[in-house]
Order: sequence, then structure tokens, then C-alpha cells
Amino acid sequence: MKEQNRFRIERMAARYAARQKEKSEADGARFLREFDEARERVIRPAMLEVQRELERAGHSPWIAIDEAAEKPSIELCLGLSGAPKTRGTNLVGFCVIHWRDFPEVLAYLVVAPPPMDLLRFAAPSEISQEYVEQMLVDAVEHIFACRSI
Repeated sequence: MKEQNRFRIERMAARYAARQKEKSEADGARFLREFDEARERVIRPAMLEVQRELERAGHSPWIAIDEAAEKPSIELCLGLSGAPKTRGTNLVGFCVIHWRDFPEVLAYLVVAPPPMDLLRFAAPSEISQEYVEQMLVDAVEHIFACRSI
């Protein structure tokens, strides 16, 4: 191959790689913005409702923002009466993970003994108020059942 053509291909490939990186970073930034919007518009309000119900039942729940290992995140820590008030157990949360070539929203449950992934969302726009509420209630029920043994 002529040297000028080799150089030309190298420059094209470098420009293409730079553009793909730019595009990926822009997509990643958009994904994070969309998660922040879903967290404030959908997830946090559902968690607040569950928090109020748990408080009425005599528990001390709280919502933790960006305290999980993966960030951004939001967790509903149940603060169950009669259970140790330790960080990182008896909670249900959502966070953005980058475990593959693309970001995902992971919904998860942490109850002693092991944590459990509940679901992954390919896009924050898939997270609906009804779905979050049902997932939170199911997770709280599971944690209560585990703590009752």
C-alpha cells in the first residue's frame, strides 16, 4: 500500500474513533441526565410514599442519595424496628451501572444475607411510577419476610 494511503486510513480511523468516543460520552451524559430525571420524578416520590407508610408502622426508614457503591443511586433504607440500623442492609435501590459496553439502571434489593438484583432497565424512560411502587412494596415484603425468620 502506498504510504500516503496508509496515512490517510490512519487519520480516518483516528477521526472515526474520536467521533465514536464523543458520541458515547454524549450518550452516557444523556443517560445520566435521564436517570436523574427519573430518580426525582418517579423513584423518589414512590420511595417517599413507602417511607411514610413504614414510619406510620413504627419504623425509621430513610432515603439515601448517591451513597451506594455505584453512582448515581437512590436507596430506600427500611430502618426496621428490632433490626440493627446498619448501612447497607434491608434496603431497595436503583443505580446506574456500567458493567457492559452500555449503561443500565439496576434495581436491587439488599437483605441479610445476600443482595439480590431485581431488574435492569435499558433506559431510564422505562421506569414508571406504577412499576417502581410495586417493586418497592414487593421488596419491603421480602425484607420483612426475611427478618421475621
